[in-house]
Amino acid sequence: MRLYVPLFSITLLLSATLLFSIQPMFSKMLLPFLGGTPQVWNTAMLFFQAFLLAGYAYAHITGKYLSVPVQAALHIILLAIFVGVLPATIPAGWEPGANTSPAFWQLSVMTLAIGGPFFVVSGSAPMLQHWFSGTSHKDSDNPYFLYGASNLGSMAALLSYPTVIEPLMTVHAQSQTWLYGYIALIFLTLACAALTISSASKKPDNNKKPAAEKIPGITRIKWIALSFVPSSLMLGVTTYITTDIASVPLLWIMPFALYVSTFIIVFARKQILNEKTIKWLLALAVILLIVQMIGLKNFVNVYPFALISIHMIVFFFMALSCHYRLAQAKPSAANLTEFYFFMSLGGVLGGIFNALIAPEFFIYPLEYPLALAAGLMLSVTKIKGNKISAEDIWITPIICGLCYTGFFLIDIKYETALILLCILNGSGLIYTAKNPWHFALTAGLVILLSPLTSSFSITTHDKEIYRNRNFFGVHKIINTEKTRIFVSGVTNHGAQPLAPKDKLTRISYYSKYSPLTEVFDYLNSLPTKQQHIAALGLGIGVVSCYTHQGRSFDFFEIDKDVAKIAENRNYFTYLSDCGSPHKIFIGDGRLEIEKQPDHSYDTIVIDVFSSDNIPVHIMTVEALKTYFKKLKENGIIVIHISNKYLDLEPVFHEIGKVLNVPVLGKNTSIPRLIGNTGIKSYPAHYIVMTKSPDALEYLKSHHWTPSFSREGVKAWTDQYSNILSVLGNYTAGIKRREKPLPTTSTENATSSP
Repeated sequence: MRLYVPLFSITLLLSATLLFSIQPMFSKMLLPFLGGTPQVWNTAMLFFQAFLLAGYAYAHITGKYLSVPVQAALHIILLAIFVGVLPATIPAGWEPGANTSPAFWQLSVMTLAIGGPFFVVSGSAPMLQHWFSGTSHKDSDNPYFLYGASNLGSMAALLSYPTVIEPLMTVHAQSQTWLYGYIALIFLTLACAALTISSASKKPDNNKKPAAEKIPGITRIKWIALSFVPSSLMLGVTTYITTDIASVPLLWIMPFALYVSTFIIVFARKQILNEKTIKWLLALAVILLIVQMIGLKNFVNVYPFALISIHMIVFFFMALSCHYRLAQAKPSAANLTEFYFFMSLGGVLGGIFNALIAPEFFIYPLEYPLALAAGLMLSVTKIKGNKISAEDIWITPIICGLCYTGFFLIDIKYETALILLCILNGSGLIYTAKNPWHFALTAGLVILLSPLTSSFSITTHDKEIYRNRNFFGVHKIINTEKTRIFVSGVTNHGAQPLAPKDKLTRISYYSKYSPLTEVFDYLNSLPTKQQHIAALGLGIGVVSCYTHQGRSFDFFEIDKDVAKIAENRNYFTYLSDCGSPHKIFIGDGRLEIEKQPDHSYDTIVIDVFSSDNIPVHIMTVEALKTYFKKLKENGIIVIHISNKYLDLEPVFHEIGKVLNVPVLGKNTSIPRLIGNTGIKSYPAHYIVMTKSPDALEYLKSHHWTPSFSREGVKAWTDQYSNILSVLGNYTAGIKRREKPLPTTSTENATSSP
């Protein structure tokens, strides 16, 4: 009997580790095809939730209609069959077409590549707990505590991936290791099955299957709702922090880990927090968020990671509140697999809402504030037995509707309305214990009416002339006093002066003071009559205004909606009026340029970051080798690496060392007035990789300096990257050029890659 808990716990821990480690691993494999957009993570989460639901349904149905020996034999056979599709990989030639839905393509590839193994492993958690309930162990009537071991494995996988697995192992090594773990799971599952069958004969009334209780429909709805909101909230806060605060790939692991930790807490044998304490902590966290939203307008720019912490705290306690009530509503062990099925169904519906419905129907990303408001209401909803009270059905929605109507009808300043709501919110907190719906209602209204960031604002951008949303994010065009700006997420992707006389003046990161201008000045000085320029990333096409006789441009853009904006003369006119011949290729820049003839381009300009998100596959050793193949002899590769949070220059320094190619860098940190436009330039950071001695000499004469290294940073490859090694040091990187040049540089490298 002593072996029961350790064996089942280890098996559950391993199965959960496999499930939650393959998520970031395979999602990383997909990034080269989808440009690194945060929506990749949401779509991946939808896939994993859907197949988790399928696995739970498989465990529930087989557990209901098959005996444990037959169910165990079927499960082990399926585990063995799917060894044949491992290790996980994306076969060559599986790339999305120009007219293919990115989300549909991603879901299809994941289904074909890892759907089978993920499906059968996902059934392990409820199935093993069901087996345990049939043993003679003293806790067999309450196997839910084993769910903690499962979630512990999930947490270990999520936290170790960015901190240990990714920095130390290539993607290929990760996939091979996952295969070995999968094989170990087969043998552990076989041992659990043997122990269960052997133990069943020792359990009193072992031939009598425990009767399942009758579950009312309202209880199933409760399970779904209490699972739906935390799932939607997890994806919403993930999109928010990776798009509008700090777009760091795999940062989504943080909310996912918190999400899993709430399950560990609420399904533990001993509860460390009661429901009342959770509600009060949630109320205090929400008030902290509201204070930031209304009183600290520039908080996101000054303290981005502190803001992330606030949102993570709110998310954690809201998910904890919902999952606590979910755990309190769990049925007996006889209905265990059904409970997990409906719990998983709620999670899938949350994923569908955020990954598929919201991007299609919400021009504004409202799914996050909606989930926050719904979570507040759900956390205080009074449930008496299996009935929801009339107060929750009628009074709250009526008051909510009246408040909304009042704000639209009464001529009151937006900020004043929010302050009044905060006062109501404060009074609600005082009476939280007695009337918690009052607090939830007023706090929910503030969250819905107040912009969490500019992306959620419906009122602050009174000069916004265009807004659209697709798989790659939210696109906006905003008129300021002197400029028209194209914004994706919170990143400026190009600006154009509004004054007719300045219409074709290059501004923002491409002004005459930009380091990029000096590269084109060098190209202008060459006697070459024909110059062919490639640009990965279109923006609004400002680069096409580096005009010169005989110069043409090929633009590579992954988002067809960006191309439509750049070509629409009602919005921007650089492409149409600067006069440079150009072509636009829709698709991932690296994949599309690889299709072009070798030695085609005099210069390749890479500017593909979106909301500071890093498409890692664009900046690996293999990617640079591809670019050099497409470059003419003595051509130049220019990469725009301006970024709020990441110091990327050392990565290119190390890549230059691997390829034995010189790397120079330059940054302009002080904005300067551009002519008589009244518009200031943007600080910009560029690096150059070239074998041309003349280009190197010219750029050095204009204060370009050899690239810098940094301890702990290695060259990134298609098999290896480490975001954490370059996180949070961009300002330090800018200041390095004020110091003497380092001795470790690629200045003297001359041979071709």
